[in-house]
Amino acid sequence: MPSQSREGEGRWGRAGRVGPIATGVFAIASALVACEDANQGDPPPVDRMFFPSGMLLDPRVAEGEEARYLFVANGNNDLSYNAGTLVSIDLQRYFDAWSLGDDFTVDPYCGDDRCVQDVGSRVSDLRPCRRLALLPQVVECTENPFIGNRRAPRLTGAEQEQARQEGKDASDYPEVGVGPLSFVRTGDFATLITSSCEKPGPGRRCEAPRLWLPVRGDPSLTYVDLTGDPDGEDSAPLLDCWTETPGYDDSEESYEANRARKRVRCDPDHRLTRLRNDADLQELGREPYNMLISPSTRFAYVAHSDGDNLSLLDLDGIGDSGKPAIVDQSPAFPSLGGFPGGLGLAERPCSPGDNEPSITLGCTRPLVYAAYRYSRLLVSFTVQGVEPDDPSSCAGPSETDQKGKIVCDARVRSQTQIFTGGLDPGGNSFAPVLGDIAFADDRGDELLVVQTSPGALLKLDTSVGPDGQVVDSPSAPPLEVCDQPTRMKLYREAGQRYALIACYVAAEIFVVDLDAFRLLTTIQLGTGPFEIEVDRARRLLYVANNLEGSISIVDLAADRSTRFTEIGRIGLQEPFSR
Repeated sequence: MPSQSREGEGRWGRAGRVGPIATGVFAIASALVACEDANQGDPPPVDRMFFPSGMLLDPRVAEGEEARYLFVANGNNDLSYNAGTLVSIDLQRYFDAWSLGDDFTVDPYCGDDRCVQDVGSRVSDLRPCRRLALLPQVVECTENPFIGNRRAPRLTGAEQEQARQEGKDASDYPEVGVGPLSFVRTGDFATLITSSCEKPGPGRRCEAPRLWLPVRGDPSLTYVDLTGDPDGEDSAPLLDCWTETPGYDDSEESYEANRARKRVRCDPDHRLTRLRNDADLQELGREPYNMLISPSTRFAYVAHSDGDNLSLLDLDGIGDSGKPAIVDQSPAFPSLGGFPGGLGLAERPCSPGDNEPSITLGCTRPLVYAAYRYSRLLVSFTVQGVEPDDPSSCAGPSETDQKGKIVCDARVRSQTQIFTGGLDPGGNSFAPVLGDIAFADDRGDELLVVQTSPGALLKLDTSVGPDGQVVDSPSAPPLEVCDQPTRMKLYREAGQRYALIACYVAAEIFVVDLDAFRLLTTIQLGTGPFEIEVDRARRLLYVANNLEGSISIVDLAADRSTRFTEIGRIGLQEPFSR
């Protein structure tokens, strides 16, 4: 019989998982209750990663500056707990635990402040790091001291005995963790994290970022407001995704009490589930997966991996409501003999003059591309609302049935299907075909498309022709990569451009030289690598190993000897085998 584990791990401890029968019963039972009803199962741990699916560096920090915190979405994909989580990882403390400096050299000595132990050594809050068994040149560290509540360290038996001999206890050591407001609970099967800026700051900073998280289990679009001074003595992030109760004040005590009462779960007011936030209108489509915040407007686009919907959000809401709202759900990904669904999203750069597609009306409307998930097709579209002579005639929230009111919300318009070319996926119309897309240059003349099955990287010419139309045609033979790639990020250093492609099955990153359009190298990682995040200030790459519950750190710097190799790992190598 499993014993009671320490607080936060759940009844079965870290390795324990409910069996397939129990999981099935749980899923059926969950479907019979309302979305707002709390699942009474084990609460998720706040100092662990489990099925990490999304990552985002702290958007409070200006581009080019080192971010101290990395936000991670845990998907709870096996439903072991009653919720997923969004947590903050302290990167500064993580690197300080094993690295000598900015070159990320491993400290060869074992002292009180920093110690990298041998392969297989027991780790703890005081000594969290050791050599990785399969790759001893890589340092793996348990995530516990760099995540969750700020607290006194947990001591092993040997550490307790040593502390006793020195007349100490756990409270005499430096605290570990991040802070009491550095995590929230979300729905199950969360995917990718992105952010919008609700209040620009000086320089290129954002004073009031808002984190966005598509959640497939609800389904919903969850948003979390991020506050706290990244330069302050205590720079810990403060995450907020619930509405204050009457009598609430700004004191930390009241904030904590309200948070405890809410069980740290994002409330319905911070989950978008209906068109125009109206309970009588259409529900959000199933499987919201990828979300793109427009770099040029106050819109956001959501691709659903199942179903034909492409959702459009107005980040400022409807009228004077101030609450963001879903304003359109367009059937952009219809079934073409297989499954419907989409995934990749990218907005084309636009500048008046020689780089101005006619459809943008002088760059006043965005031109967006989205990839079908199950066909070798893209769809391009723009966004435009109604601008009546009398703005008061526009219907506000819950006013669509009032006489004389018209819906002025923005809509997805001018959809155009584009054939990507690429490798023939064969006769299986139910296998994923396309993944991420991204523009490879600042002008938007070159669009990269990840083909999932068979694995390849495609290149399209998206330059503007003499007639003002975008060319939208394949411009190079497909480049074969790994099997079933999905996620891709771009990186540029010293004039060289690279595509970094996550290979979930092969457990590798494929590095493509975009100027030569050839495979440069492959990088071995943990089990199930999926989401990737580029740290341009440190010249590092973070890769979420979904099945292993860890994050691989890859060196990207051209002037370091460890370039394009894994140098560290947050979380221990414990492959999913349950």
